[in-house]
Amino acid sequence: MSNEEAAVQTRQICSECGQVFDGDQCWVCVAREEDIKETLSLSFPVALGGITVGNILAITLYPPLESNFPMVYMFPAVSFVVLVVLAFALQDQIVRYAAVVRVLIVLVAATCLMPAAYYFLNGILDGNPSVEVPSRVTSKNVSQGKYGGPDLVVSLSWNQQTIDQVFRVGHKTYSAVEPGDSVRIVVHPGAFLQPWYSDVHISDDHDHNSK
Repeated sequence: MSNEEAAVQTRQICSECGQVFDGDQCWVCVAREEDIKETLSLSFPVALGGITVGNILAITLYPPLESNFPMVYMFPAVSFVVLVVLAFALQDQIVRYAAVVRVLIVLVAATCLMPAAYYFLNGILDGNPSVEVPSRVTSKNVSQGKYGGPDLVVSLSWNQQTIDQVFRVGHKTYSAVEPGDSVRIVVHPGAFLQPWYSDVHISDDHDHNSK
């Protein structure tokens, strides 16, 4: 048997990627698997940072007046579900479609940045005049934990709806008001029609009564 005939007999067709290879291992699959792992290793911190750190920073700078959870987190949820369904459908053929899988992983990571970008741009691009909305304190408490602090639970009306929401305030404002007192919430309409607030003021009538 010649060397050429022996080489032909050792060649195989990879069941995963469909490429012809020599020896016991398909190096095309090995390279593609490494590419997928590298994409995951780079995309996962981006996605995690966008969902956690990015959201916390954006919401701290431009705290939304009312939750818009379904719309804001719809794209990350849908993209993640699509990736999981595709991975399940392909199963052993993931390596064959490595390029598509890598693109989807990057897209999922990108969509995880969208909620933070939405809240941030909604605030920084907001050129609408702010409005001081008369409101009433329903309760107050000091939340515990790393991000805890003095909070006021306030009831206010916005867009013909009554909203009960927790507002983080300074210690001076927290000490000055009690449940039942009036305050004024500085509300901004938002660039994307997502209202957010920037401050809580003690009402003038409260200042007059406390003297």
